Amino acid sequence: MSVNGEPLGEGPDGAIDALDLVIVDWVGDLYMMTDPVPRGLVERIDFAMELLGVEDEVARLQNDQREAVGVRGGEHSRTVTFDSESLTIVIQASPAGESVRLDGWLAPAAACRILLRMGERELRTESNERGRFVLPEVPHGLVQLIVDRCEGAAPEARAVVTMAVEL
Repeated sequence: MSVNGEPLGEGPDGAIDALDLVIVDWVGDLYMMTDPVPRGLVERIDFAMELLGVEDEVARLQNDQREAVGVRGGEHSRTVTFDSESLTIVIQASPAGESVRLDGWLAPAAACRILLRMGERELRTESNERGRFVLPEVPHGLVQLIVDRCEGAAPEARAVVTMAVEL
């Protein structure tokens, strides 16, 4: 096969030549026009991978529900469930003026240190012995929870890191 009389894939020693690069660019442009990368996907991947270490346990998104709140139903409460090998994390995000109130529960219940990452910013709290925690003013945006150092956990217990979600 050839384009403009030039054979494809027949650069020196069978290596990719300039024509091959033009074709690859054209195919890339075609995909960008017909099926572009979703807005913010690269940033979300970078955000999620930045903290994740090989020793961390990942809590995957299991359920994400939105419910109308208030008389007119213009604001929405959101309940998100994450599940990992050792821990289930349920959070409810409710409108709180310009921010979000985050109520959370851990199962099995335990008093744990909790870190909420939001880009360069972090909020810290602790769950009580029943596994409940609250962050009263969380800015809107991409967040990730890290649950660590739970009372009664084995010394080798790993931190549990949720997938990033948009609040």
